[in-house]
Amino acid sequence: MFLLVIMKAKKIVQLVAACIVLAACFLTPIPRVSASELKVGGQGQYRTISEAVKAANSGDTIQVGPGTYVENVVVDKPVTVVSTNGAQATVVKASDTSKDVFVLSGTGITIQGLTITGGNTGVTFGQASNCILTQCVANGNVFGVYLAGATSNLVSNNNLNYNGFGIYLDGSSGNKLSNNSASYEKGGGGKASLSDGIYMFNSHGNNVVGCDLSNNNNFGASFYQSRNNVLSNNTFSSNAQFGVRLRDGANNDKFSFNTFKANVENGVLIGNSSGNTFYFNNFLDEKSHFYTQEDNNINSTTKVNYTYNGNSFSGFVGNYYSDYVSVDSDGNGIGDSSFARDNYPLIKPIANYGEAQPTPIPTASPSLAASETSNASTNVAAASAGQRSPVLTPGFETMGALFGLLFAAGIAATLKRRGS
Repeated sequence: MFLLVIMKAKKIVQLVAACIVLAACFLTPIPRVSASELKVGGQGQYRTISEAVKAANSGDTIQVGPGTYVENVVVDKPVTVVSTNGAQATVVKASDTSKDVFVLSGTGITIQGLTITGGNTGVTFGQASNCILTQCVANGNVFGVYLAGATSNLVSNNNLNYNGFGIYLDGSSGNKLSNNSASYEKGGGGKASLSDGIYMFNSHGNNVVGCDLSNNNNFGASFYQSRNNVLSNNTFSSNAQFGVRLRDGANNDKFSFNTFKANVENGVLIGNSSGNTFYFNNFLDEKSHFYTQEDNNINSTTKVNYTYNGNSFSGFVGNYYSDYVSVDSDGNGIGDSSFARDNYPLIKPIANYGEAQPTPIPTASPSLAASETSNASTNVAAASAGQRSPVLTPGFETMGALFGLLFAAGIAATLKRRGS
């Protein structure tokens, strides 16, 4: 009898140990497969970018070798498509010229270092978010870049010259367009019958910084029914009509630290739009600075901290006009007399006003794909690294242990009943 009890006890111990092992299996995270690199062209596994995209998994990097690829590419998963030798050596040309060369659909997609040409649009962001287009050349398209219902994307450091439009935003908000050149745009029929470096329709809270929007057949930038956009440190020069056009509900947009120069008709056209603010901008060699001003602010609406001639000041500021002549009796950098509707015209170009800060980005804007201080190469490197943390299904970490313990208790109770 005693021997039988010992044997049953051993069985119980073995079963409990097995249950503990089972519970540990439930607790052990299953690591995700590391991101892969897929190679296109040359000695790579794939002949076309489209083939590589189809084969790729989320987080993979598609490295495109030098050459010309004639295709229309749809990217519908979070991958990075990057050239190995830069845009000059890597050309993607539309096989169907009536369609877009690249269509980005989804989130977390990066396109870097390609020349993109010959399509209706070079790159379309279709309902895309947190995607990056950087270090690319898009020319010879009706639209260089088209954002449709797109949010929180980054378009940076691209050459978008010689299209119909440079960048066209349609119902797209919270995007950042930085350090792009969108010049020599020539129109192209349909929606692109006119030509703009940047065109926004019903698009709000976007940030445009450091772009060259010059020498276009019509306008540097146009805004229709688009609100709360912020433009700083851009150049609008030698456009055939206006540097900037604000029309029909383009309200509460902010312009600071921009240069308007030698636009053929006007620096800025405002029509049926209100609440826009212009200060700390240069207007150089303009035939006319503003064509109608309506209910808009041609100087800051609050006091601004700035330096001038080594001294610090706080006050209302306006814009610099190369044809403005006045005196500055108190030495604060503001002319003593108003100019048109600018009550605080600057006596010198804006470079003389120290570390004054441009208008902040609207707080209502969605977060961008990259932080304001990150550069595109950092983001691409992070995407290429493919580092993953082990993933557990939330709430199931303790369920495995509970299941194992309950199972062990059940076995023990059964054996106890049999032995009694």
